[in-house]
Parts: sequence; C-alpha cells; structure tokens
Amino acid sequence: MAFWEDPSVKALSSGMDALWQKQQVISHNIANVETPGYKAKHVEFKEVLKKSEDGGEPVKEYRTVVSVDESTQARADGNNVQVESEELELWKTYVEYSTLTSRMSKKFSSLRYVINNAGK
Repeated sequence: MAFWEDPSVKALSSGMDALWQKQQVISHNIANVETPGYKAKHVEFKEVLKKSEDGGEPVKEYRTVVSVDESTQARADGNNVQVESEELELWKTYVEYSTLTSRMSKKFSSLRYVINNAGK
C-alpha cells in the first residue's frame, strides 16, 4: 500500500486541510469585524458517503462546509462578528492543527526509519 493511500495518513491530511480552511475563515471574520453588514462565517465538518474507486463498499469522507451565521444577534450596523469568540475558536483550531501536524510528522519519521533500515 502506498504511503498516501494509508487510511490514517488520508485522515490526517484531510483533517489538516479542513482545519487550515477553518483558520482562514475565522481570520476573515476577525478582519471584517468593522465591516457594516458583514455576517460571520463558520466551517462545519460533514461526513459524506462516496463511492469507492474499486466499486466496492462506499467510503466515508469528511468535507468542510462554510456557512453564514444568520442566527446570532447583529449589531446596529448589521455585523454579527464576536471577536472574543472568534479568537477563542482560532486558538482551538491552531491547537488541533498543531496536534495533527505532530502526528503526521511521526508518520514520516516511522517511514524514514523503515527506509533507512530496510537493507540492514
């Protein structure tokens, strides 16, 4: 099995991609805190079933969906960004991303070990 086809590597990679997108959306919200009429956006992770390439069992896949927050109370200018909440969410996302990065690094270290010691 190829390294990139390993289910755990795929999961780590897609998780990192999703968290990167979430960081971008949160940063965009914070940057627009003073923009009249701006509505905060949020990233959700959705589980979807996808047909497998070999025609076998369906495969679960996680995708990100960006939605506009219409439910929270807006200020007088129509903007509904809450900076403190966005900053907290950005910090949590950073920690999650760092954790996945560390796990991916360990996967590469294991692969490097196997390659370096394969002929010994």
